[in-house]
Amino acid sequence: MPRKFRLGQSREAQDLDHREVYSRERGGESKRRQRRAERLETGIESHDAETLLKLPDPGPWMHLPEATLIQRHSQWVNLELEDRSVMRATLGGKLKGVRLVCGDRVRYSVVPVEPDDPRFPAPVNLRGEGGSPEAQVVAVMPRRTLLKRGGIDDREPWQLICANADELWICAAVVDPPLRPGLLERAQVLALDAGLRFRVLVTKRDRASKKDTLPELDPLREQGVSIHETSALKGEGIAPLRELLQGQVVVLLGHSGVGKSTLVNALYPDAALKTGELTKFGTGKQTTSAARWLPLTSSGTLVDTPGIRTLSVRGFNRSLLGRVFPEFPAEVLEDPLAFDAEDDETLERLDLDYPERLQSLQRLWQEMDDRNPNQNVWR
Repeated sequence: MPRKFRLGQSREAQDLDHREVYSRERGGESKRRQRRAERLETGIESHDAETLLKLPDPGPWMHLPEATLIQRHSQWVNLELEDRSVMRATLGGKLKGVRLVCGDRVRYSVVPVEPDDPRFPAPVNLRGEGGSPEAQVVAVMPRRTLLKRGGIDDREPWQLICANADELWICAAVVDPPLRPGLLERAQVLALDAGLRFRVLVTKRDRASKKDTLPELDPLREQGVSIHETSALKGEGIAPLRELLQGQVVVLLGHSGVGKSTLVNALYPDAALKTGELTKFGTGKQTTSAARWLPLTSSGTLVDTPGIRTLSVRGFNRSLLGRVFPEFPAEVLEDPLAFDAEDDETLERLDLDYPERLQSLQRLWQEMDDRNPNQNVWR
């Protein structure tokens, strides 16, 4: 049976909706696919991505107690109270269509349910996984910050990562997998958009020679970006990170296999996160399946996220690129594609210390304006 794809979610989407594909299908199946494709096309409007992030007015509920949403499930959410204990709650009717995310500050009303409700299993640990809901979330407070990345199309323009965080730490391994400057540039865009402080954590530093100064990070060093070299297995560079976590909510991002879970275990041994080796293809195995809200200190929190393959910057404002690539003049930032990144004369005229950064700028500049892939539907 041939594999099927949702439109706009695979590189074969254009081919699947071509006239020749319909002609090879049976009549009934072809008609159904055509109708579905037309609905997708006509249903796509010029969505205002910011409007989709608006929250209902919490004014009528300000008298209720406040908590932090630390995990959302299909039918309930886990809340962290002021004493850092965990409570399970359901969502009020007006919030079931609202996009809530880890870190949201919410107002809740204590509405216990029957303890023998078969939908909710008995408690299994101290982080609130399991057990019956003890309250109902009725309002979401305005977000101080919102960390997000680009979505797949205009119907789903954003993928939310965390709300109300203070810093973004991006993990980059020296080897296995190799250090990728492109991921760091994308993470910097996300941090600038959210208004978060940005730090780079170099993991597995013991795997490379001390003489290796990691020149890939020189552009970030010149910008004054904080770079911390760590070796979780040897305990190097861990103590300064614990100090930085005091009183902060920090989001940890990185590719699968860079050692995020090992680093978290070094910072917080009680977490006991599962760690994994690389695959035979040199890529990491994803050992974290959902964002984890970890209270590492009396006032600090680390949000451990699943390993990523890429960070999409689709839909972000291009004006952010001037802060990620400050070495480029205004004429290049206005239209990077007008300059040939492989032409020696062009590179010599621009007098760039890091010529390869021009290609990175072009990739991000072009991706920020990518059109909705679902608009390629044939009619």
